[in-house]
Amino acid sequence: MNDNSVVPQVQNQLVYRKTRRGEANRQRKGQTKKHRNHQPAYIGKTPRGMASKVVACIRHHDWRRNADLIALRQKGYTPYSRIFDHLFQPKPLRITARSESREALSALSLVLAANCNYSPESEYMFEIMLPVEEMARRMGVLHVYDNGRKAYDVLLKALRVLEQLDYVVVHRDHDRDSGQNKPMRIFLTELFFTSRGMTIDNVRQWLHKYRQWAIATGVAESLRVKYERHQLKMARLGIDIERHYTMKNRLKKIKRWVVSPELRNEKRRLIVDINASLVSYKDRNSSRQRNDIRYQHAWWRWTASNACTPVMRLKMENSLKTEFPDLQITDAEQYYRLLLERAGVPLS
Repeated sequence: MNDNSVVPQVQNQLVYRKTRRGEANRQRKGQTKKHRNHQPAYIGKTPRGMASKVVACIRHHDWRRNADLIALRQKGYTPYSRIFDHLFQPKPLRITARSESREALSALSLVLAANCNYSPESEYMFEIMLPVEEMARRMGVLHVYDNGRKAYDVLLKALRVLEQLDYVVVHRDHDRDSGQNKPMRIFLTELFFTSRGMTIDNVRQWLHKYRQWAIATGVAESLRVKYERHQLKMARLGIDIERHYTMKNRLKKIKRWVVSPELRNEKRRLIVDINASLVSYKDRNSSRQRNDIRYQHAWWRWTASNACTPVMRLKMENSLKTEFPDLQITDAEQYYRLLLERAGVPLS
């Protein structure tokens, strides 16, 4: 007999407290119990280019044969709420994940791959350009309660698994609406691609073709503007990763891994060509400036010599200005050339 449900005897009778045990089952009487509110499934649109290639590789991935996931389940998951608990010991799980978990991981991976920034010009590679709530909506797991509260625990748990697999780098920050730490910026790592059968050469080749396609079709500028707008939005929300040095080093390592030698060589050639063009432009500009003021320097040298007096110089300049009032302003070299001719100075 449970002591919590019994009060002291009153007139040799036991009086039980009314408990709420089974209340939910009584309200659900005659109805089947819900196993889950939503089934994870990617319902978004896959863009063209590199995203379509990555999505195609992910669709055929079998999580039951994923060596990284098997090793993680043998060790045990660590939820984000216990990440700073040193006394927490993860429990080993069976090797094969349940079908619900595999569906969530697949749907989340498809959303990440389809909404990733693949531009090699970005400061940090493979950033997801969607907020978490929109990602949950495209996964089909965004649940809205009657009071308006939104929940997407399926996404958060699957994202934590990908983070422990080192497939993504997640930056969590304070969310003003919920008052909790939520994923604000998500980046894909190189393992996200190599674990699905894509090689480094494949990724580099796709990135190179993607960049050429963006430049040829004029999309590169719009992608750059979109990324800058995303950066401004993160700054406006107060989300800053500049002081997270470990994360920054990891993101820089990803970019060094993924940027192909062809892109680096092309960038190096562009820098050399630009520097050569600047030097040539400066030389032409300085030569043009010397040619433009050749007669002016000749006139100054002659007026500074003993052959010319200040009275002669003023007389000749005033006479020419009387004949051609605007010549010195419109064509200075022609003005000094006429002065030299009237003074009888030979023109070299």
